[in-house]
Amino acid sequence: MRQLTRLTARLLAVPLLVLAGCAPVPERDVGAVPLVGEVAPPVDVAALLARFADFPVERTPRPIVLLSGRVKEYGYTSDEAKIAMSQGRLTLQAALPDGPATVRATLADGAFDLPAISARQAYDLLVAVGDPASAPAATPPPLLVTKVQLGEAEFVTDRGPRMLPAWLFTAPESMGPLAVAAPADTAFWPEEHADGVMSSAGLAADGVTLTVRLPTPPEPCAGQPVHEYAAEAVESAKAVAVRLRIIATSPAASPGGSADCIRDAMLRTAEYTVRLARPLGNRVLLTASGEVS
Repeated sequence: MRQLTRLTARLLAVPLLVLAGCAPVPERDVGAVPLVGEVAPPVDVAALLARFADFPVERTPRPIVLLSGRVKEYGYTSDEAKIAMSQGRLTLQAALPDGPATVRATLADGAFDLPAISARQAYDLLVAVGDPASAPAATPPPLLVTKVQLGEAEFVTDRGPRMLPAWLFTAPESMGPLAVAAPADTAFWPEEHADGVMSSAGLAADGVTLTVRLPTPPEPCAGQPVHEYAAEAVESAKAVAVRLRIIATSPAASPGGSADCIRDAMLRTAEYTVRLARPLGNRVLLTASGEVS
């Protein structure tokens, strides 16, 4: 089912802002739209939706869809420390504490006790982030981990930033404790299936009116036609993909060729309003931004 809402694109040359007050009814935030390239190859929307055909929208709690990975890093105080982490070269100088069987997580659909991984499992995931072949000529000293404790960290999900229980690994050369999300694998949607998931949109109180920010093509050069764009939602039972379409074309704004046309590399975006055929609910919101048609 496709719904098309017409809106003239308002070009913006600013970083992503929190969407608020853009829909005709009050909004609640469901995340933040990722910034992507101005013009990308066409997206196969049917294939994109098909990747989420097994997403369990009826499940309580809804699976956590991570967009920033299970491990969170904060940067390092030296190049050697950064390389050591990239290679998985760590040395544990602290005891791994016992952990609870479950951890309490507040999600978009409520607070739940979720099965938890152990500190050892979290440390193994931390080491596995690295690849020894990432810098084969480099042999930095290992990154020392001096403290391990259970706490919380913020992770980016398809329903916005969210604080989750996490195992925290303190390393003196890390600018913040390295965090590994503590819920067990069963709490998450597989990360390798998360490509294309939108991390931000404004959802109105009616549950069907979305305000999204999408990249817009560059301004036309002299002699080229002027296009008007609209956002279109392509829906399935498990996901909603939003893309841009050309809905009107005006004659060239000015005569002449475009051989001398110069474009900068700045990303420009515009806000669009889309009305869905039915409430978004637990469905995954996807961005099918690509070459508009």
